[in-house]
Amino acid sequence: MGFIKNAKANMVAEEAGRAIAEGRTVFTPRLNTPATHHTMSGSIAGWAEMIESIEAQGWQMVEWSVAQDKNGKPEAYPLFRRRQPAPAARAPR
Repeated sequence: MGFIKNAKANMVAEEAGRAIAEGRTVFTPRLNTPATHHTMSGSIAGWAEMIESIEAQGWQMVEWSVAQDKNGKPEAYPLFRRRQPAPAARAPR
């Protein structure tokens, strides 16, 4: 993995881990495109790596939205959720 891709994946994984430590049940990062992204169809550099690094922390992507930044480049807004712990069963009375 390239230096920039690795740095972005590590940064977002750290944020995902911090959200877990804070007790969050949802995590919504912004994934931007690299400055050198070409205009042809194909994989956006770093997005797969960032998503994989977040899911490796225990999150699961459930929604996905993409918009354009002020320069017309795509930005993704994925929504990740963690499973809620099951409520403790009550003992019969």
